[in-house]
Amino acid sequence: MRDGSSVESRLCRVEWQNRLSLCEFRHAMVHAAILTLDECYASSAGGFADILQVANAHLRRQQGAAAVQFAWRFVSLAGKPVTASNGLQLQTHALAPHERYDLVFIPSLHYGGRRRFEQILDRQAGACAWLLAQWQAGAWIAANCTGTFILAQTGLLDGRTATTTWWLERQFRARYPDVDLQLRPVITESDRMLCAGASASYLLQAIRIVERFAGQAIAAQTAKSLLIDVSQTSQVPYLPLLAERMHSDSLVQRAQHWLQSNMTRELRISELAAALATSERTLIRRFRAALDQAPLAYVQDLRLEAARALLETGDQGIDAIAGQVGYRDTSSFSRLFRQRIGMSPGAYRNRFQVNSAP
Repeated sequence: MRDGSSVESRLCRVEWQNRLSLCEFRHAMVHAAILTLDECYASSAGGFADILQVANAHLRRQQGAAAVQFAWRFVSLAGKPVTASNGLQLQTHALAPHERYDLVFIPSLHYGGRRRFEQILDRQAGACAWLLAQWQAGAWIAANCTGTFILAQTGLLDGRTATTTWWLERQFRARYPDVDLQLRPVITESDRMLCAGASASYLLQAIRIVERFAGQAIAAQTAKSLLIDVSQTSQVPYLPLLAERMHSDSLVQRAQHWLQSNMTRELRISELAAALATSERTLIRRFRAALDQAPLAYVQDLRLEAARALLETGDQGIDAIAGQVGYRDTSSFSRLFRQRIGMSPGAYRNRFQVNSAP
């Protein structure tokens, strides 16, 4: 009896120890779910996991095998293979209602036009309910580029700061008017939610996640290993000043054409109005209604966009470029450029100049 009891006791202890080991293993991991949807970008979904993998290598090297590391799963509502936008098949695990993660990442989705994209969003009720439950249970949620629309669809971003890809600003604002959308930062953080701009910003977003869970030193080492420039904190240098705005006002169309042809001259509204045979008041009113800005502000943006092109492709000095786009005072041009673009003309050239082949 005692022997039997002893064996049974030993077996119970072993089983209990195994359970403890499993619990300790799970506790020693940062568990991440990568929410994969049909037509997501494989680079965004897989690249995020790749950065976590590199972070794990640095964690083991710095802290040993017992280091708290990242573990991840590609998950989907049904647990079936998901087809990425480039045709790659991604194997996924089904969303388990009672399984909790420390982190959920929503990759960017291919944008195939407004109607098609909104149809995709309207089919995400199940995923949105799961995201809401994960956040309420304490998970961090990171959404990249068009993936921010999925996060906004949950209602969690209402009244909170977020960002998204710059070229879908109007669609985002129209669909989610209660979100405090900010396009200047590459990444926003609010109440355990991280949003990032256009698709490649997942690189910076993943580094921010590594820093959040593994510390600044590991994040810096991971970024250096992968040549990720963490100094890129603003979307402003990438934003076009002349956003495409469709309108059918023939007077404004004629005004735009005239301004484009005469932007290097010293312009006055009275001269433009006379050229179009209309009053200044009517011109300004209709210009604002069609393009949401005054004619002279439009000229300013035309000039700065032209300066950008010259800085990216040519080797002229700043003085020459200022004069070529209609500014006589180089200091005024440089001040305006910094104000609107977010960096000096020289810094812009250093970052964006296209070097010609030797």
